[in-house]
Amino acid sequence: MKLLKWEAPKWAAVGILVFAVTIGSWIGKLKAQQMSSGGTAVTVTSGSVTVSQSTASNLKVDLSGTAANATAIKVDPSAVTSPVSLASLPALAASTNLIGRTYPYTSCGTTAYSAALQAMPTSSTAVASSTTCLLMLNITNTSAGPLTVTVSDNQGTPVLFLNSVTINAGETRTYPFSPGGAKFTSGIKMQASGSGIQYTAEGLQ
Repeated sequence: MKLLKWEAPKWAAVGILVFAVTIGSWIGKLKAQQMSSGGTAVTVTSGSVTVSQSTASNLKVDLSGTAANATAIKVDPSAVTSPVSLASLPALAASTNLIGRTYPYTSCGTTAYSAALQAMPTSSTAVASSTTCLLMLNITNTSAGPLTVTVSDNQGTPVLFLNSVTINAGETRTYPFSPGGAKFTSGIKMQASGSGIQYTAEGLQ
């Protein structure tokens, strides 16, 4: 009888200790689960919920419900840097702007110079008055006899490209220039020795 009186409190204490450890283990697991999974889901039927930055990293919004419920969801990105800013995008081409046009690289600008087929003047005349990178020059003699042509730039002291070059009757000569073109400072000046020389030219200014 003395042994039973002494053992009963001892085993009761052991039981209480085991129970306390078990309860503590469950509580620890529950806290860990809440920390890793984000806690219990929250349903808001009206009003608003403020979520701080420290708890927003794992915030998820379920839009699987009806469209009526989803229309009230708003996201304010004003406090963060958006990946793309519409204000930084280039303006769309409008009106007569051309898309997809390319120009050869030249030391001149991108304004097209184009001389349609026409008669070459018989006196020294500037057919272009600003610096031009000539890309192509085509000359044809439509007369019955040979004629000469002179082509230069339009500087105060012109630099000659063609100096009284003879073009025979019925002959056509084409002068294609490199992709960068031939630069004629201050413009292009031409002269034919008589009527019948026709020319066309393309370039950039």
